[in-house]
Amino acid sequence: MKTFLVGWLLLCASTVGHCCDVCGIYLGIQPNDRASSISLMYRYRRLEGNLLVGGVPTAQPKHGGHGATPTVARTIHYKELYQVAELRADLWFSDRFAVLVSVPMVNNYQATDGFARSDVYGLGDPLFIARYLVANTKSNSTDDRVVHRFMVGAGAKVPLGTTKALYNNAEVPMDLQPGTGTWDALASLEYKMRFRKNGLGISMIGRYNTVNSNSARLGHGLSTTAEYFHQFNFGENWKFAPSLGAYHELYGMDASNGESLDGTGSSTLFAHVGTRVWWRSWGISANFQYAVLHDLGTLMVPNRERFVAGITYNLIKS
Repeated sequence: MKTFLVGWLLLCASTVGHCCDVCGIYLGIQPNDRASSISLMYRYRRLEGNLLVGGVPTAQPKHGGHGATPTVARTIHYKELYQVAELRADLWFSDRFAVLVSVPMVNNYQATDGFARSDVYGLGDPLFIARYLVANTKSNSTDDRVVHRFMVGAGAKVPLGTTKALYNNAEVPMDLQPGTGTWDALASLEYKMRFRKNGLGISMIGRYNTVNSNSARLGHGLSTTAEYFHQFNFGENWKFAPSLGAYHELYGMDASNGESLDGTGSSTLFAHVGTRVWWRSWGISANFQYAVLHDLGTLMVPNRERFVAGITYNLIKS
């Protein structure tokens, strides 16, 4: 029986790369209040580690190792790279209502003991999140007020991604396919607080997965980014904001025919460092996240690092 990858992202994603990145899509912090924007994002994730497999029928790791299970337990080195090029639009229809839409193109690579097992390209599952601005003390200046911004959202991942990708003329396992083949519910929360040029931001995206055609369900997920940032202004048009913080991913156990799969599920804490540069209507961002703590199921390959970068054009109202 095939095993299945714990839910993805970021979202994200990401949302929204591989399944984990759909939940780990990075929302980030934007200076242009209530402005629609179009972005081109790039996400990269590396998983790597040694796993003891074989000896019992169920001892197969999540990210690969599918097929015949060794009858004698042995250690196998796994390396996986997940890359996503994502077209994203954040569309504001009023001062309080916005819709985030993401369409990803995915490359999933896996090697065991140095030999490539999968290297596939394809359309990932698009997603949308309708977001509502609950509270906003709007301010474009660095005065002595504490500025708050709080948004909540809900949406879905749409099963339009590739689920029949081939490598060496053989169909790759589902956990390495660009798409998942399921409708999944998404929820988001964003909060930003700024006092003068210093600020704090937190964003969360949760994913509730449904059962696929093989009666299998990926683990539900929650990703959280928390960061401190400081904004530097250079003249009227240039802004620069470095940030430090943490990124956390939590994924529940997968299930098959209604039964949880032992050895699945994970919790990973990443150290987060980022930077953003704005020039007029343009913005560039880059964020590096390095895994520092793991609590993994026995079949899970450890996350090592994650990188998110993007360029954004803000459609600022005249």
